Amino acid sequence: MMKEKSLNKQILHLLMLITISVIITVGTLSIINIYNSKKELINFNQSLVLKQVNTKINELINEIDDVSRYIKRNYGLDDKSSINNLLELKSFISSILVLNKDGTVENFYSKSVQQNVYKGFDYSNKEYYKKLKSTNVYWSNVFLSSVDETPTISYSFKMGNKIGVVLIDLSSLSTFVIKFKNQDGSHMIRVFDRNGIIIMNPDTKALISQRYDASSSEVFTELINKKSPDSHGVFKSNVSGEKQYGSYWQNSRTGWYLIVRNNYNEIMRPIYYIVVVFILLIIFFIALSIYFSFKISKKIFKSFDNLHTITSKIADGHYSLEHKDMYYDEFNKLLNSFSKMQEEIDKREDKLEQSLSSFKALFNSTMESIVLSSGYDIIDLNDVTVEIFGFESKEEAIGRNVLDFVSEDYKELVKERFKKNILEPYEVDFCRKDGTIINGLVQGKFLKLDGKNIRVSALIDISDVKSKDKLLFQQTKMASMGEMIGNIAHQWRQPLNVISTSASSIKLEKEFGILEDKQIDIAMDMIVQNALYLSKTIDDFRNFFRIDKSLEKFEIRDSIDKALKLLQASIKNHNLVIKTDFLDKKFEVEGYPNEFIQVIINLINNSKDAFIANDISPRIIEIRELVNRDSYKLKFSDNAGGIPDSILLKIFDPYFTTKHKSQGTGIGLYMSHQIIVDHMRGEFYVKNINYKVEDKNYKGCCFTIKLPKNISHSYTFEI
Repeated sequence: MMKEKSLNKQILHLLMLITISVIITVGTLSIINIYNSKKELINFNQSLVLKQVNTKINELINEIDDVSRYIKRNYGLDDKSSINNLLELKSFISSILVLNKDGTVENFYSKSVQQNVYKGFDYSNKEYYKKLKSTNVYWSNVFLSSVDETPTISYSFKMGNKIGVVLIDLSSLSTFVIKFKNQDGSHMIRVFDRNGIIIMNPDTKALISQRYDASSSEVFTELINKKSPDSHGVFKSNVSGEKQYGSYWQNSRTGWYLIVRNNYNEIMRPIYYIVVVFILLIIFFIALSIYFSFKISKKIFKSFDNLHTITSKIADGHYSLEHKDMYYDEFNKLLNSFSKMQEEIDKREDKLEQSLSSFKALFNSTMESIVLSSGYDIIDLNDVTVEIFGFESKEEAIGRNVLDFVSEDYKELVKERFKKNILEPYEVDFCRKDGTIINGLVQGKFLKLDGKNIRVSALIDISDVKSKDKLLFQQTKMASMGEMIGNIAHQWRQPLNVISTSASSIKLEKEFGILEDKQIDIAMDMIVQNALYLSKTIDDFRNFFRIDKSLEKFEIRDSIDKALKLLQASIKNHNLVIKTDFLDKKFEVEGYPNEFIQVIINLINNSKDAFIANDISPRIIEIRELVNRDSYKLKFSDNAGGIPDSILLKIFDPYFTTKHKSQGTGIGLYMSHQIIVDHMRGEFYVKNINYKVEDKNYKGCCFTIKLPKNISHSYTFEI
C-alpha cells in the first residue's frame, strides 16, 4: 500500500525548492554572464593589440621592401654615399651586406664601430644565402650576427647575380611594443620567429640575447599548436611558471608568432570578489524565501483545514452550513462551488443515462456492422452484425474469437492489421453462420475503455459491389475479344492467301498436265509452313484469354513484347510507330500477367483511336522504363492530341467515355486502373504533355504506371 504523504509538507518543500532554485539559477547565470563579459572584453582588447602590432610589423616589412628596391637601383653607381646615407636615415637597419654569386662578401655597410666582417669573407654557409637559391627573398630566423655579435634578423634579396642582405635592428619595433602593458605593469606582447626563438620580450630581455627556444614551452604546445590564430587559451609562463591567458597571430610575410598575454590570476581576481558577493546575496535571499514560504504556507493550510471540515460535513449530507470567510478569496469561491456541485451531479447523471440510451440506439441503427473486441475476443456487436452473419442473437457471437468468422486465406492479414493498428480500410472474406462467404470492407481502431484496449471494427458488406466488378471485367474481356478477333483476321489474311494460292496453283498445273513432283513439294511446304504460323497465332491469342487464377512473378518487358505481338497487325494497318526505351536490367513484379497485358493493349488501343479521331500523322507511341530506389515506372507517351483538361480527372471513372457508344464502353481505363492500383498495389495516373517529332511540337498525353519493387502479397483476387 502506498504511504500517505502530507500535502502541507510537500507544498512547503516545493515552494522552498522553487524559490531557492530560482535564486541559485539567477545568481549562477549572473556570475556566468559577468565572467563571459569580462572574458569577451579581454579577448577584444587582446585581438585589437595583435592587429596593431601586426600592422606595425607589416609597415616595417614594407619599408624594408622599399630599402631593398633602393639598393638594387643605386648599388654599383659611382656615388656610394647614397647607401651610407640610407643606413643613417633608417634606424631599423644595423648593417647592409652585398654578396657575390658565390656567397663572398663584396661590400658591406654598418653602423657598428666594432666590425667583425671584411671583404672576401665567405658567407655561402649562411642561411640567408642558401635559402635564396629557391626564392627571391628570404626572412631569416633569429641568429647571432657576425657583424656586431648580437641576436639579429636578416632580410636577403637577389640583385641580379648578387645578393643583398639587410641586418635589422628591432629596437624601433620594441619601442612600439613596450607601450602595451597589463594592469600589473607587465608587457602584453611577445614575438617569436617561425622556429620558436624569441625575438622580443620586454619583461625579460636577457632571453633575447640568449636566443631562447620556446618551441617546447606551453605557449607553443598549449596555444599555438592547438589553437587557430586569434583564438584564446590558457598556458603557463616559461619564466615565472604562472598561468597566462592570451592569443596569437602569425605574420604571413615573416612567419613570426605575435603573442599577447595577461596574467590569468589578475583576470580572475575581480571575478572571485564578485562571486563571493553574489554567494552572500544568494544566501540572504534564500533565508528570506524560507521565511516567507513558512508564513504563506501556514495561511494556506489553515484555509485548507477549514475547507476540509466544511466539505466533510457536506459529504455527510449537511448542506445548510454557515461558514466564515477565509483569508484567501479563491478558497471562498471554491467553497461556494461545492454547494452547486451536488445539483450539477444530479443533472449530469440524468444526462449520462440519456447519452447511454442514445449511444445504444445509434450503435444498433447504423448501416455498418460494428464489433467490439478485447484482443481477438468479441465483447459486443450491433444488430446489423447479427443480421449479416445470420446469428439468432448477439449471445451466439459474444465471447468467440474474431478469427472464427474470417476466411482462412485472410486470417494472417487480419492478424497483421490488429498487431500494427493500421487504420486504412481493407477487404476481407468472412464466413457466415451457414458457411457462405461474404466480401467485406473493414476498418478498425483501438480505443481505451475502462483502462483496456478495445478494438472497434466496422464492416460493410460489398459482395454486390464485387459481383459488379467481376461483370465489368467480363465486359472488358468481351470488348478485348472483339478487338483481338479483328487482329486475328488481319494476321491470318496473308497466310490464308498463300495457302489458297498454293492449292490453286497445283490444281491449275494438274489440269494443264504440267504438274511436277518438285512443284507439289514446294507448294506443300508453303501450306504446312503457313498452317503452323496460323496455329502459333491461335496459341498466342488463347494464352492471352486464359484466366489468371493466382498471383505470379513475371517480367514486365515480356508482357510488353506479348502485347505488341498480339497487336502487330493493328499497329501495321494503322501506321503506328512504337518506340521503346528499355533499361539494361529486366524487372520482375508480382501480379496477373494477362491482366497487365490487357492494360498495355488498352493504352495502345486508346492512342490508336485518338490518332484516328484527330487524323494525326505521324503516329508515335513511346514506351519508356524508369527505376529508382523503391519503385519501377513505365511511361506510355503519344502525340495523339492529348485529353481535354475538363475530363482529365474523370477518365478512370466507370462507363466514362469520349467515344461514340458503338466504339467504346467506358470501362477500359477504369479496369486498367483497378488492375494496377488494387491488384498490383501500384499507382496509375495521366497528364497532358508536349511531344516533339522532327522539330515539331504536338499535343499528347503520358500515362504512368508506378509499381513497388519486391512487393509480396499473401492473398489472391478472383477475376
